Amino acid sequence: MQTKLITKWPSEGEPGAYCEIHFNITNEEYYIEYYNSSNKLFMNEFFPGKSIHYVGSAAENWCSGIKKLK
Repeated sequence: MQTKLITKWPSEGEPGAYCEIHFNITNEEYYIEYYNSSNKLFMNEFFPGKSIHYVGSAAENWCSGIKKLK
């Protein structure tokens, strides 16, 4: 699987936590990797058929505390 890192967003609510938006070149879809303050990946969220703007809004909402992950 070929991927490309698009951007990284720091969390406002948890110092050191962040998420990264990636583009899967093979499947032509965006996804977000979520990391905790210990720099450990705890979740991937895939967005088939969604635009970079949609995925960017999802990342921004998580970082600002609006979007909650289960």
